[in-house]
Amino acid sequence: MQKKYKANLALGISAAGFLGTFAASGSGFAMGLFHHGFLAATIGGLADWFAVTALFRKPLGISYRTDVLRRNRGRIMDAIVTFASEDLLSTKNIMRVIREQDTAGLLVDYLEHRGGREGVVSVVDAVVLKIVNDLDSASVAKELAPAVREGLKGLALENILLELVRLLGEERHTRRILHSVLSIGEQVLSSPAMQQVLLDNIKTLRKEYEGESAGRAFVLSALGLDDKEILRIFNEKAQKGLADLLSEQTESYAHLKAGFESMILSFSRDESLRHVLAEWKERWLEQVDIEGLIAKWLETNLKGENPFWLPHLHDFVEKRIDTFVASKPWQRRFDTFMKDFLESELEKHHELIPGLIRERLAEFSDDALVAFVEEKVQDDLQMIRINGSIVGSLVGMGLYILVWAAERVWGV
Repeated sequence: MQKKYKANLALGISAAGFLGTFAASGSGFAMGLFHHGFLAATIGGLADWFAVTALFRKPLGISYRTDVLRRNRGRIMDAIVTFASEDLLSTKNIMRVIREQDTAGLLVDYLEHRGGREGVVSVVDAVVLKIVNDLDSASVAKELAPAVREGLKGLALENILLELVRLLGEERHTRRILHSVLSIGEQVLSSPAMQQVLLDNIKTLRKEYEGESAGRAFVLSALGLDDKEILRIFNEKAQKGLADLLSEQTESYAHLKAGFESMILSFSRDESLRHVLAEWKERWLEQVDIEGLIAKWLETNLKGENPFWLPHLHDFVEKRIDTFVASKPWQRRFDTFMKDFLESELEKHHELIPGLIRERLAEFSDDALVAFVEEKVQDDLQMIRINGSIVGSLVGMGLYILVWAAERVWGV
């Protein structure tokens, strides 16, 4: 049963008791005691009912000093705003509560046990992807192109290329290059296409050699040197020569290797080649659309739903989270930073709090405000009514006893 019904019941019982004992109130001590107790309880209950009701509306239509909330709404609102903003929600009170909290510990718990790690990674991915995909590639390229062009102009590309050539002339590289070239030569030599080319050229050469001479043709025929035989002999000699060179043990290979190294070294020291490369670089820089290349690279490589850099961003964020979780100094710095940041922001923007409170309170109409306040405090107010009836009855009976005793003792 709600306390309001209990308070009404108490008032009803008091009134009913008063009326029920009215006729017999003079017939004895007990009846008089109960009658005056019910009377005082009824008076106390009615007085408290009037007082409680007067806070929210006009009891019995009486408007003088009643309907307190509506009549004093402005003053009450100002008092609430002042109390809430300057006392309850003052920067000092808020920071006293915040400084008792371990913000870093709360963050670690969120990251490790409440899905925060995945959430942080997801948010970072979404934010960075949004930023990158919203970039105007043409504008970025336009800004970068002059610096890139100047950087390429200042880059001694010809020196780099000649240095690469010089490195290729070192013994460890020349061996690999020669071995690769000779291996490719073997494969090319044995390929059907090359064999057909060689056979066609042998036929041409043989015809030119024989000419109109029947003797030369007779000699070649007598020796069994037809086109295919000559090709076989050539293949045998060529393959043996290539195999000897690949073995790297022959004098021919040593001469070939030395000659190759000498040629590479001479290229790396050739000033005319350096000059040609420098001129080529200048012409290339004049002709190439650096701005377009940068824009195309940005569109192709940086943007999209799953660009190449996204896994690296994942790893970076994960490592930073691991470092934070494992590092007490980092956590202390974070805790201090967050609390100092919140305090500075509260001090800078504390004047917003009264406005927010006032704005929220302004959303209540008079009736809504009355209903809201009454709902929050009516149980306690109804207890005042119940206590008024109880205390009134006790006081009434106490006074009746005092009067009764005085009449018996002093004959008043």
